[in-house]
Amino acid sequence: MKYISRDKKQVTRRDFLGSAVAAAGAITLMTPMSKGTASVCSDTKPNILMVMTDQQTASALSCAGNPYVHTPALDALAARGVRFERAYVTQPLCMPCRSSLQTGRYPHEIGVLCNGMDMRGEFPMLGSLMADAGYENTYIGKWHVGTSFEKAGYTGEASDFRPDDRKTQVAVSFLRGIHEKPFFLTVSFMNPHNVCQLARGQNLPDGPIGAAPENLDALPSLPDNFALPDHEPSVIREEQGKHPEIYPTATWGELQWRQYLWGYYRLVEKVDAEVGMVLETLGKSKYADNTFVVFASDHGEGIAMHHWNQKQVLYDPCTRVPLILAGPGIAGQQVCSELVSTGLDIPMTLLELAGKEAPSSMRGRSLYALALKKVTTLDRPYVVAETMFARGDEYKGPQGRMLRTDRYKYCVYERGDQPEQLFDMHADPGETNNLAVNNECRNTLSQHRQMLQQWAVETSDTDFPYVHS
Repeated sequence: MKYISRDKKQVTRRDFLGSAVAAAGAITLMTPMSKGTASVCSDTKPNILMVMTDQQTASALSCAGNPYVHTPALDALAARGVRFERAYVTQPLCMPCRSSLQTGRYPHEIGVLCNGMDMRGEFPMLGSLMADAGYENTYIGKWHVGTSFEKAGYTGEASDFRPDDRKTQVAVSFLRGIHEKPFFLTVSFMNPHNVCQLARGQNLPDGPIGAAPENLDALPSLPDNFALPDHEPSVIREEQGKHPEIYPTATWGELQWRQYLWGYYRLVEKVDAEVGMVLETLGKSKYADNTFVVFASDHGEGIAMHHWNQKQVLYDPCTRVPLILAGPGIAGQQVCSELVSTGLDIPMTLLELAGKEAPSSMRGRSLYALALKKVTTLDRPYVVAETMFARGDEYKGPQGRMLRTDRYKYCVYERGDQPEQLFDMHADPGETNNLAVNNECRNTLSQHRQMLQQWAVETSDTDFPYVHS
C-alpha cells in the first residue's frame, strides 16, 4: 500500500523512517538488551516477555512507513531487533488464532473455528511446556482461548475486558518484583480492538480518544485499494450485508471512512503508550540484559481496504500482522521478509529460547536462527490461513482458506459466485486484480489449488469442501 501525506506529496520510506527512529529515541528502553553476555546457551535461562495487541494490522506501525500513526515504543523495539514483515495469522479472528498460539496447531485441528468454541481433544499447551522447562508463567490481560489459562499452564490475571492501563499496572508490578525462576510473562492488551465499538458509534471500553477532525485535510487518506475489487467472491459482500451490526459501513461516505481510520490510528497509539511503559520498566530492571521480547497482534484490521472494516476476510490487512523479536544476541534494525505463520512459529520460537524441545504435534518453525542470522531462509514454500464468518454460538457461516507463496496468494471460499482469488502480491500488493479469472494464469492457479489440497491432506482438513474438489 502506498501512503500519501496530508499535503498530497508522497512520503518516501527513507524520509519517514528517519523521523520515526528519531522519535523513538525518546523511549527510555533504547539501550540494547544484548549488552550483557546472557543467551539461551548460558547457564541461566533467559526471561521471555510476550506482548500482544488485538486487531493491529502489519502496516499500523510508523516504522513500517505509515505516516498516519506514531508508534515510538514499537519502533524502538524494532530498532533493536528484527521485524518480520510477512507474518500471517492462522485465522483472522481472536479465539482461533489465540488458540493456535497456545497449541502450535491450525484452528481446524483443535476445533476452534470461531469465537465461543472450546478446544476438542487434549493438546500440549505452551504454558505447560514452559513450566516443564522451569519457567514461572504469568499471563496478564486478554485470554480468549478455547480453554482456561490455568489449564494451559499459566497463573496471573487473565481478563478479556479489563482496561489496558490496568494490565500495564500489573505488568509493571511484576517486572519490578523478585523472581527466583526465569519468567515467561505475557501481557495481552485489548486495543486497537476498540475500533469495533468505534465503528458502531458506541462508547470505547478503554476511554475516549477525542473527536475526529471534520476537515478532510486533517484525516488519513483512503487506501489505494479502497474500491471494491472486480471478480470478488460474492460471499464476502453477502456476509457484510447480512451483519450490519458487525459491518456498519454500507452507507458510509469518504468522511466517515477517513474518520474511522483516524480513530483506529489513535487507538494504535493509545496501546503503543501502554506497551512503552511495560518496555521502559523492563529496561530499567535487573532482567533487561537477559530477556527476550516478542511482540505480535492476534489478527489484523480491514482499515478500509475494499470498503472493509473488522477482520475475518482473507485480504492482507486482516491476515498479516506485526511481529518483532528482540533480545540477547539479536542485531537491531533487521527487516525479514520470510513467510511466517504466527500461530505456529511463535510457540516454536519461545520453546527454543526456553531450551525446551517442542512436541511433534506442533507444526511451526522457530524463528530464532533467522533472528541471529545463522540461516537466511526457513525454506518454507507457503503459509496457510483459515477463516469462518461467524458470531460465536449465534451464527456460524461459510469458511475460507488462504495459501500464500512467495509471489502469489490464493484464496477460496466454500460457496458463492467466483469463490476463488489469485493475486500476484509482487505486482499487486493491494489485491485488486483477481487473476483466478485470467486464462493466462490457469497453470499458476492449478499449482496453488494442488498445494492447498496437499496441505488439507497433511492437516486432515476434512470440513472444507473446496480443497478436496
